[in-house]
Amino acid sequence: MTSVAASEPEGGRKWANLCVLGGFCVLAFLFFGLRILIEPGHQYVGVFDDPQIFIWSFGWWLHAIEHGVNPFVTHAIWAPSGVNLAWATTVPALAVAFAPLTALIGPVASYDVAVVLMPALSAWTAYLLCRHLVGRFWPAAVGGYLFGFSSYELGHMLGEAHLTSVFAIPLIALVIVRGFEGELRPRGLIVRLGPLLALQIYLSTEIALTATISLVLALVLALILVPEGRRRVIGLLLPLAGAYAVAALLAAPLLYYVLTDVRLSGFTPPQNYTGDLLNFLIPTHLEAAGAGWAHSIARHFRGNTTEQSVYLGLPVLAIVALFAFRTWRTPRSRFLLAALALAGYLSLGPSLEVAGHRLIPLPTLLGHETLTVPGVGTKVVPLFDNVLPVRFALFASLASSVIVAIWMSTARSRLAAVMLPALAVVLLVPNPGAGVWATSYSVPPFFASAAFRNCLSPNEIVLPEPVGSGGQATLWQAVDGFRFRMAGGRLATSPPSKFLHPPEIAVVSIGLPMARNQVSLLRNYFRVKGVSAVIVDKRHLSTWAPLLDRIATPHTVGGVVYYRVAGSAAPCP
Repeated sequence: MTSVAASEPEGGRKWANLCVLGGFCVLAFLFFGLRILIEPGHQYVGVFDDPQIFIWSFGWWLHAIEHGVNPFVTHAIWAPSGVNLAWATTVPALAVAFAPLTALIGPVASYDVAVVLMPALSAWTAYLLCRHLVGRFWPAAVGGYLFGFSSYELGHMLGEAHLTSVFAIPLIALVIVRGFEGELRPRGLIVRLGPLLALQIYLSTEIALTATISLVLALVLALILVPEGRRRVIGLLLPLAGAYAVAALLAAPLLYYVLTDVRLSGFTPPQNYTGDLLNFLIPTHLEAAGAGWAHSIARHFRGNTTEQSVYLGLPVLAIVALFAFRTWRTPRSRFLLAALALAGYLSLGPSLEVAGHRLIPLPTLLGHETLTVPGVGTKVVPLFDNVLPVRFALFASLASSVIVAIWMSTARSRLAAVMLPALAVVLLVPNPGAGVWATSYSVPPFFASAAFRNCLSPNEIVLPEPVGSGGQATLWQAVDGFRFRMAGGRLATSPPSKFLHPPEIAVVSIGLPMARNQVSLLRNYFRVKGVSAVIVDKRHLSTWAPLLDRIATPHTVGGVVYYRVAGSAAPCP
């Protein structure tokens, strides 16, 4: 795994690196940011409701900083009991880094800027890793692009900022490589790696966990496949432990709330989000190359479009084959090929699937398949029930990107060294007609205009409908600066368990439409949760008016329908 960066002239390298970063930022803007300028102030990057979680997070962290409240626990949502945010995807690192921008332009626009930058930053850090390894500009730039704009990244650009914020992963790999090469002494490795690991924890605890699993497996592979480097690998163990200790110290505030409210059951069934063997070759409609023709095949892949992200493409697989044929005897090549194969295997999960058909069970290191104990009938809780197998596509993407960069720098045929990588880049260009890169939203004047400030008292508990999927309640609260609290919300797949008491109120808390004969249930919900006002999106009034009209008088105010269900009515224009 020795690099050739030491032989590269230093002059102009920093400027070249900055130019690459600028180029990736321009590409990311053209791919994902240009569309929101068509309707500025009325669109956010991503599709449906998921981006609202991160918009809310950007607003919440700014609010917590300004008011000196605990940012890891909030009573602004799922009030009055509140929720531990450590188990929600609130991207603290991004929210804090962009807090000044959020204060200037608001949480929606700040989120848009941040999320558009994520592929560019990830591509750039992968470029830095590749350039260290190969010492050449274009191979490193192509390797960076293939990682930063990979199928994994494109899929999660639909609204999962915690999963697109992976720019720390190549930097973590770069620091470890430099430690292996002897370029960094143990103390230097700890000082650099510890903060990077902590940063990744604050970006996404899931990616931090999968990165740790991948690192352990990579060390095992290195011990097996790089015999001449075993002493150096063993020498890395103590500094790596030290780096994790530093990371744990730096991330202690978040880790405290993670460990004091451990989520044992999975948020989503891991066995339903696995890679399909055919998806390594066949894109989805998110790539321009897969528009139209690939849908009839890709629709059989397990999971949703976001998680159908193991696509590498025929050019990359051809490069991997050529790389293996020429250099498999070298330790570095054996390691990279084994790492790619293992990451790809892990992404398949507990069974081999082709076009959605489960063919054979696969032994899995992560216990993703829930098993029944023979003769007992009890279920064994999976070891990593909150890790989706397909997420390991991230590490397969990084390994394949490095392989492409190395192959380009050593290929014997200049034509092949240009044509195959160029085709690989083209095949990952996002499909502009996919209809998933931006979503329209609207903030009624009730929340955006100072004229309606008196309609709600500070910290009043409100039920905005729809409060769950299909609504914009979390976005409204963030834009309104958290002046009111919500007796519901949508930051996770289900409300916190302590909020769901008594059990019969669950149907209300997740925003499901209710029958007209459930007036008493709704009244009880208002009483238990201390709700004093209900605010209904006018577009959903036909669903909620038949029930609410029997409880309170509706008032059309500031673009919403306002019901005062408890307490005296506030002066409201």
